[in-house]
Amino acid sequence: MPDLSYFAENKSDRFLVDFEDVIAGHPHVGQRSPLPHNDSHIYFSNSDPRWLNATEPSDYPPIYAVADGIIQLADPPFLYYYNVADHTDSDPPWWHVGYTIGLRFATVGKVNIDFLYGMEPYVIIQNKPKTFFKDFIIVEDNQHVKKGDVLGYMYVSPFSERLAGPKSPHIAFGILRDGQGQWDVYAPAIFTEDIVNQFGNLYRHPSEGWDSTSFGNDWSRGRGVPTGMGWMIDAEENPFGDYPLDVLMYDGIRDKELDGSAYLDSKTLGFNQGDTLANFEGRGDTTSETYQFDTDWRVIIATIGGPAEFSAIIDDGYNQYSMSIYDQSPDQNFGIYASPIMSPGSVAFEVSDPENWGWAIAVAPADAAYTLPGDNLPEGSCPPGCPPLP
Repeated sequence: MPDLSYFAENKSDRFLVDFEDVIAGHPHVGQRSPLPHNDSHIYFSNSDPRWLNATEPSDYPPIYAVADGIIQLADPPFLYYYNVADHTDSDPPWWHVGYTIGLRFATVGKVNIDFLYGMEPYVIIQNKPKTFFKDFIIVEDNQHVKKGDVLGYMYVSPFSERLAGPKSPHIAFGILRDGQGQWDVYAPAIFTEDIVNQFGNLYRHPSEGWDSTSFGNDWSRGRGVPTGMGWMIDAEENPFGDYPLDVLMYDGIRDKELDGSAYLDSKTLGFNQGDTLANFEGRGDTTSETYQFDTDWRVIIATIGGPAEFSAIIDDGYNQYSMSIYDQSPDQNFGIYASPIMSPGSVAFEVSDPENWGWAIAVAPADAAYTLPGDNLPEGSCPPGCPPLP
């Protein structure tokens, strides 16, 4: 196996799926971000007719080896094709079942490095055999594979099987230091610039839009984030050096010069662009210009991370006062909020964004149509917490 540093200059030109098969994603959101996550994601549409009409595993999206390597499946085998993700300590409690493939493709010293594929269909399979996902893996433990070989297929359920709530079928992927623990991971920056650019465009501009019926809250981890395979990573997450990086795209050296600032577009928060009375975006603390709204209005506010506070300074012709509109707590990533209807008057907006994560604001008449992510979700097949955990 090559040392992982080999991939700083010798990038893989084979992404783990075909981009035309996925609709959204997010990069590795690092330990220096508002809310870290230990892997990257790509998402699939529950309404794509290709998957709705599929009858065999091979009809579903293929999953490829991103490099030459050796397959590593969990032992005992039952764990790799019936991998229970237990979230019953959540409120409300819930759980789901996925399946996994590991690809050992590099080393760092004496530690083996695996590319992890975690397929999470977010589907209740109480009416399917526990071996259902086994047929979606077509490689065997310790099998040697070449870059580009098909390892298996991603099961994408119809809405009738999907878990309730904003949970979207996805593959979690990342680079894992074998046997070192759940958070002992590297950002998966082993792909060519062309692939990373395609991935960045996908997670900033989901192909079905932010109001997709397949929307999952996890998509928002990539909203506004600059192009890369890692964002706001610490030194332990850097595969090519012992220093933190705001963006990881290249070899770990050129990346030091990249701007890690996230950017939210205030024209795409949920209103039709022609309906907006005012819109602006920025980073850090600010007080906007004063606007005169002659009709009832509402505001949509979005922010990359917390803590953040948004207030309206209102002059109704008799008094001037400040009204809190939206607060985002620390340790929270992207958030979006539509206010109740507000009365006409003179208004300025005051923003507190002490960590400079970034925000956007859009105002429209109260009767203007708008859609926030998750508004168009079907109910799903089962509320969180049922059936009982196996």
